[in-house]
Amino acid sequence: MKLIVGLFGLAFLAACETTTITPTATMKPALADRLAVLNTDEPMPPAEGPEDVAPGPARDPTHNPGLVPSPLLRYSAASMTP
Repeated sequence: MKLIVGLFGLAFLAACETTTITPTATMKPALADRLAVLNTDEPMPPAEGPEDVAPGPARDPTHNPGLVPSPLLRYSAASMTP
């Protein structure tokens, strides 16, 4: 039993010694470089809303059963309603 505990402790210490943490001072310039690439002068396009979808059979639950929530979702929503 002592042998198992000793080996476990040795393995734990070896694992902790080999793990290195990058200092945040070197991570900040890398993060700034990544964010600079994402920062553009063009604004983001607006999100697509219901007014952007053409009316038709795609919005009708009879023709598109994917619009109807599942029974589990309906039960969950009904049980959480005050």
